[in-house]
Amino acid sequence: ALNVGSTAATTDGATVVAQVAAADNSCGQPAANAAAGPAAWGGYQNGRIPATALCPVPSRPALQLECGAATAFDQLNTAFKAQFGQDIGITDGYRSYDEQVQCRLEKGSLCANPGTSNHGWGKAVDIGGCCGINTGAGPAFDWLSANAGRFGWNHPAWAQAGGSKPEPWRWEYGAIS
Repeated sequence: ALNVGSTAATTDGATVVAQVAAADNSCGQPAANAAAGPAAWGGYQNGRIPATALCPVPSRPALQLECGAATAFDQLNTAFKAQFGQDIGITDGYRSYDEQVQCRLEKGSLCANPGTSNHGWGKAVDIGGCCGINTGAGPAFDWLSANAGRFGWNHPAWAQAGGSKPEPWRWEYGAIS
């Protein structure tokens, strides 16, 4: 088990996570307000959604999303594949709270504070490198930008070029950012 209360970590991101966890007296649980907001569903807390309430992504069954998001992504991927001959590719979908802690430890500020990630609602994906789509430029990215909204997916403003945290690989289902 990962001891998130320890400050023995060597990376800045890990130290931040450890300090946040140590200051939060909820014993590793997300902050109380993390379950509120537009992304909350099913009465679950961020990162505490049981696998039985999630659905596999058909093009990448090892990854799970909120069921509506998984269906919509499959429809988006089908249209993309018809255009480009291959799957969009996903590197990350739903992240449990423990996976959010690990992400923050390994990647620092590239990952949200545990218990606040939209991945923890099962409504965010990080896309892979098919056709250069995760670079934020080129025909595949342009197609995705023009068509993802028809399937309920968007590239949030903060993740766009010029946004507060440019991440061309980051896409979300619905209006959750």
